[in-house]
Amino acid sequence: KFHEKNYSKKPLVTIITVVYNDEKCLEGTILSVLNQSYKNFEYIVIDGGSTDKSLNIIKKYNDFINYWVSEKDFGIYHAMNKGCKLALGDGLIFLNSGDKFVGNVLNEKLQFPCLLPCKVKEKNGEIWDKKISNIRYGMPTSHQAMIFNNKKILYNLSYKISSDYDFFIRHGSFVNFNSSSKGYVLYNNTGVSKTKKWQRDFETIVIIYKHFGLLTSFIFLTKQIIKMIYKMIGIKWH
Repeated sequence: KFHEKNYSKKPLVTIITVVYNDEKCLEGTILSVLNQSYKNFEYIVIDGGSTDKSLNIIKKYNDFINYWVSEKDFGIYHAMNKGCKLALGDGLIFLNSGDKFVGNVLNEKLQFPCLLPCKVKEKNGEIWDKKISNIRYGMPTSHQAMIFNNKKILYNLSYKISSDYDFFIRHGSFVNFNSSSKGYVLYNNTGVSKTKKWQRDFETIVIIYKHFGLLTSFIFLTKQIIKMIYKMIGIKWH
């Protein structure tokens, strides 16, 4: 396996991919991991019991995946918790099916925790740069563009869409931006957080209130209302 090679002076990174019935995109995600020039990583794939050809794709790369399992779960965060419990790396990153590393994202200069360069791909094919935003008003960047310290913290399953934000906050400050990266993370913005925006925002308000107080949660709500108005009149807000 990758982490058994002699890379003792380089930090071990655990990369976790969660998938369920995504035969169209899974292989691209896997290949983007395996093609990284930085090789001191372990790769974990958690499949939720797919009924399409996803499992065949996983088996195709069996020799290059450190651990995989295919079984029913209770949703994406439950699946990600399985990966957290297995992770041996100093750093932890979640690159779910449909998301990709473009270019050599990982390198020997990694410091954990850190944020990675990120672009977002919309359903219509549009791709735009993700800018770092204030952590007090939601995720500062896409979850896939974060490398966490492996603290064995688990996702709170009471949140169905925004548990990644709560997970991020509970890990503490992210002060490092990996500007030395020769690539970027491409986040495929077609998941449940895109289709269930109201539930996502409600959970985010609850999380902000819990960690930052009433005023901050009210400011976030105001921002979301302004974004909705912008969308109604045809102005883009990224």
